[in-house]
Amino acid sequence: MMWEEQFATLSAVAARQSGLITEAQAGRLEIDKPALLHFAESALLVELDWAVYQLAWSATGPRYAYPLAAWLAIMPESFRWERSQSLHEDAVLSHESACGLHGLGAEPSPLVTFTVPEEFEGPRATKMHVAALKPDEVGVVEGIPVTAPARTIADLAAGWAEHGELRRVLMDAVQKDLVDLRRIHADLAPLAGRHGFPEDGREFMAYFLPDLDPAGLSARNQRGYAALAHPDRVADLQPAVARLIPGGGDETLSWDIAAEIIGRS
Repeated sequence: MMWEEQFATLSAVAARQSGLITEAQAGRLEIDKPALLHFAESALLVELDWAVYQLAWSATGPRYAYPLAAWLAIMPESFRWERSQSLHEDAVLSHESACGLHGLGAEPSPLVTFTVPEEFEGPRATKMHVAALKPDEVGVVEGIPVTAPARTIADLAAGWAEHGELRRVLMDAVQKDLVDLRRIHADLAPLAGRHGFPEDGREFMAYFLPDLDPAGLSARNQRGYAALAHPDRVADLQPAVARLIPGGGDETLSWDIAAEIIGRS
């Protein structure tokens, strides 16, 4: 093929991968390394890392391009649409790397970290963490499989992240409404004794989220804030709320309404 034909073919495939393509994938298209170097020298491609190239006019910024390049490099000959459709069975961006993708305040890591279902040797400058993931613990951000914020935080805590880092991540996640505060507490409470932080809801909030302003939270996290930080006030208000609900409502409904009132106040 002529240069123009080769680049048209390469561009069409890269466009289906957020503007990225691996050297091995290009080889499957009968586009060799000299051709890739020619396109790079012509400012049509940019080599990111791991023998992964990006179209020069791709709108995918570095925050997303580099983790996607690392993910593609894990199985460099497979196109994105050939990878497992069950995302939790593939490599999934996780830990500090997932925080970067979600915009949570973790310290950046020099390695791109993935969670994989079984032992696997990843490419250079990547770290493979072996663990099982549930389908609801994985999402997609800019085409990259990534652990959901709640699972990401649980992984950081279980991985002995420094508590100051956990505070920043938790604050960002709660303020952005990426997590349910009560669920996060329930997920982390079993780790409290071993990892040296409080298990009790009131003490947990004072330790990890001392400066949290409930006024700016979503309704669910206002309820969570009140339930954890002021359970006695919620319990005191619940009977009065129940009396206002036709038929008394169920206990969960009256508790949630009482918690939201306390959270808003």
